[in-house]
Amino acid sequence: MENDLDKLARAAGDLATVAANRQELGVRAERLAERLARRRFNVSVLGEFKRGKSTLINAMLGLELMPTGVLPLTAVATEVGYGTPGATVVRLDGSTQEIGLEDLADYVTESRNPANERQVARVEVRAPVELLRPGVVLVDTPGIGSVFRHDEAAARAFLEADGAILVLSADAPLSEEEHKLLAALSERQAPTFFVLNRVDHLTASERDEVARFVTNAVAAELGHKERLWCVSARAALGARLAGQVPDENEGGDFAAFSEEFARFVELDLVQARLQTARAELGRLAHELDDSLAIEAAIAELDAASLAERVARLREAAADQHQAFEDERTLLQRDVATLAATIEKMLAEFAAQEPAKCDRQLVEVARATPVSQLEDVLRRTVESAVRGSFEQFRQAEAEHAEESWRRLAERFRDRTQERVNAVRAAAADIFQVELPQLAVPRVAEERERYFYLFLHVGSSTESMDRLLRRLLPPAIVRRRLLQRARRDLVAEFDKHAGRARWDLTQRLDAVRQRFEVAMAAELERSVETILAATTRAEELRSMAEVERRGRLRADTDARQAATAALGLIGER
Repeated sequence: MENDLDKLARAAGDLATVAANRQELGVRAERLAERLARRRFNVSVLGEFKRGKSTLINAMLGLELMPTGVLPLTAVATEVGYGTPGATVVRLDGSTQEIGLEDLADYVTESRNPANERQVARVEVRAPVELLRPGVVLVDTPGIGSVFRHDEAAARAFLEADGAILVLSADAPLSEEEHKLLAALSERQAPTFFVLNRVDHLTASERDEVARFVTNAVAAELGHKERLWCVSARAALGARLAGQVPDENEGGDFAAFSEEFARFVELDLVQARLQTARAELGRLAHELDDSLAIEAAIAELDAASLAERVARLREAAADQHQAFEDERTLLQRDVATLAATIEKMLAEFAAQEPAKCDRQLVEVARATPVSQLEDVLRRTVESAVRGSFEQFRQAEAEHAEESWRRLAERFRDRTQERVNAVRAAAADIFQVELPQLAVPRVAEERERYFYLFLHVGSSTESMDRLLRRLLPPAIVRRRLLQRARRDLVAEFDKHAGRARWDLTQRLDAVRQRFEVAMAAELERSVETILAATTRAEELRSMAEVERRGRLRADTDARQAATAALGLIGER
């Protein structure tokens, strides 16, 4: 039975067929049809070597499917999707070979395929697991550090996936390569799950300490906090193979992680893809419908009359372009004002907060033995700065993001006015009915920007041990307290500066992306109308036989557009 995605794919394919000679519109329809027909939702499982990625995938599937306990082949990714059990080896030359799952290790492990002597590009594994049925493909990547160094195309594919799972290890958290990966992930839009594996090796207190360290380090790289799922993939897999649900003592957060990932698949992947596809199909159908209406309306105009009307349309479009540029200037001014306001708040925060933390330093200096005081004061400064900045971020981030959203929505509304002003002008000039067009709303995740940079380091200054022995304890205590106070002020000032820089960069980047997207909406609307006038001119110059064929094709195109709009409930 045909489902919603299949219906949308068929409608997009029909549009692509009838709009094949309409340049960009046909290309966009073809791309949409291809994306929907594939029904693949790639989720990259990322991480360094020996982090337990394959074991985690096995635990998620409830099958001992992927080879574990060996180093994966550096240049090979293994894709796991829904289907009859088996696997397809895709070689570098494009040839394929079907293999049994029992032979998988012969192609994807270093021990059995040294230096990739079998010339494997990737292996596509199939398993009849409900989690994968909607079209989810879990991509088990090799050591991502080497991929990012040597294969830009593969790295880009990993980062452009519909989702990602970053697997870290509790016994070796955050290598240099993983820091680089986090920096790359900070620029992507798709949701990412952060998993800390092998927590069964730790005591409860050790687990909390490592989790806190990793959470803060991830926040420092991404600019915002993410949920960290602390799991034991090995224990979870053992429980699932035994037909049990892993409890917290065995698998840590694994059960909760699995539940959240399943929710993500159903709502964020499938439903979001449906919603996006419906919107895109509707826009394509409307554009095709508009073009056909304009072409039909002006088909009988003589050359002079058409040229005069096109000139009027271009003048009207130029007026709206100028209005758009004026509004873009206003947006830049408003964003600069927003940035200045938050920068002022940061400066006031950094100036006032050290005094609030002073009592804590005094109490630590009074209660801690002199031999331990330097280290304890350093940790106290770090903790105070980290905690205070996190409270500030939580208190101000929502307000700042809402301020940006209001600015973006206002700019979007004005862009929509410009788009529909051009359409209204065209409708009046060519005496054709063109309904108003809705410009897409501001995207929730794509247009977010406000993340504070947070990374607190230790002071490099240290009091010489000999000096501590020579001076009376009271003087040492006083000097260490004075230095801790100076460090506290310096740290707040330093991190406020970093936050101001981060704010400016991120806000300016998201503003520019948003302006480009809105400019494209206006330009596409103008070009659709102008392209229709060009096609009408071409139609008039055609021979009669060619003209009749073109008119029949236009009838098919109108039927396809009508069917597509009917499918999404807009006609």
